[in-house]
Amino acid sequence: MRRFTLLAPIAAFAFLVPIIPSHAQVADVSSIEDGKRKINLSGRQRMLSQRMAKATCFAAIHVDTTANLAQAREAHALFDKTLYGLRHGDAEQGMNVERTPRILEEMTAVEELWVSYGAFIATARSAETAQIALPQIANLNLPVLRQMNKTVGEFERHYSGTGEIHPVLAFAINVSGRQRMLSQKAAKEFCMILAGVKPAANRAALAETVQLFETSLMALKHGNNDMGLPPAPTDEIQNQLQKVADLWEPLKAVFDATVAGETPSAVQIVRIARDNNLLLREMNKAVSMYSQL
Repeated sequence: MRRFTLLAPIAAFAFLVPIIPSHAQVADVSSIEDGKRKINLSGRQRMLSQRMAKATCFAAIHVDTTANLAQAREAHALFDKTLYGLRHGDAEQGMNVERTPRILEEMTAVEELWVSYGAFIATARSAETAQIALPQIANLNLPVLRQMNKTVGEFERHYSGTGEIHPVLAFAINVSGRQRMLSQKAAKEFCMILAGVKPAANRAALAETVQLFETSLMALKHGNNDMGLPPAPTDEIQNQLQKVADLWEPLKAVFDATVAGETPSAVQIVRIARDNNLLLREMNKAVSMYSQL
């Protein structure tokens, strides 16, 4: 099995792609592929925690209610399925059974939080029930996100620590995956402001989310020594990150104005509710590109 190498600590990626036998079954994948997959999918769980809250919020304020309720249900089902697969393995998602004690400990904490959070998401079946559930969803989504983030960190540390996945690649998958979450978190905070749910706190949180997305996007594109990220390792990834940047700029303008206290127009609200999904889709493509290195 070839191993990933790095010619310079930060200057550039120099990874060799591992050769996986053509007869390998996803129910028993290599440790390299299992590790990259778990860093990616555990990172996606962070995004799903925010996607559920965001979609429920937009449904509660009557913005494309039917589609957003469906989106919340889909995110709920995928979070639940992936949470099980990360622990017990899942042939369809290409994951082996997880046996690392520290990872399992962090996952247990996620599972305990998920019982309550998932139940409130499941009660949102109309704009009215979404409104009723929204205060609890607003309280519970961040503890799930924070604990899921700890779990991603454990996956990254363990699988990069084996020497089979280069630490820089593991970190790049983590950071690019976090961008998916931030796309949904920003839209959620924007919606919570409109819904009158802790507007001052959500304005402050939105400002931080926008800044982190912007800083991380520039680091992924151009490199950042302080973060420990080299520039995008391939032209394909560089071009994909530029697509993300092009989608991000008009959304950022609305977010910045909202943070400053301006009231968004109906057109801007619809744009955020719609285009955050496009941003997520393009960012997810970038994560997949990193995972395939």
